[in-house]
Amino acid sequence: MMKLIQYFWLIVGQLPSLLVMAGGIVFALTRWKRTPKVSMMVVLGLVLMFVHVFVFLIVYDLVPPIFLRGISATTTEFETAERIRRNLFLTLGLISNALLAVPFALLLAAVFMGRKRSAEAAQGQS
Repeated sequence: MMKLIQYFWLIVGQLPSLLVMAGGIVFALTRWKRTPKVSMMVVLGLVLMFVHVFVFLIVYDLVPPIFLRGISATTTEFETAERIRRNLFLTLGLISNALLAVPFALLLAAVFMGRKRSAEAAQGQS
């Protein structure tokens, strides 16, 4: 029960971002008929970001105890234990951010998708 309460408060902390992502998904779905490719990229990117929040909420909770089992503050090699903790969280952070780059790339691609080239745009204005 305590774990559920902990997860609840962690999600509450992410609520503003989750609401913006949900709003972006709804907005992209309403524009689907007008720009289907762009909307698809936006929805895909935002859904991946939404899933990323929940996956890494669980990963950051479950993975450290697996790797840090048997390592405590009373370990004679305190520096080694501290280095293992630091490297574990550094690795988790790198993995999390690398995976978050994928939805950002999709959103960035959606921004520039379907635009006219500058020469075509100049001809269209004259």
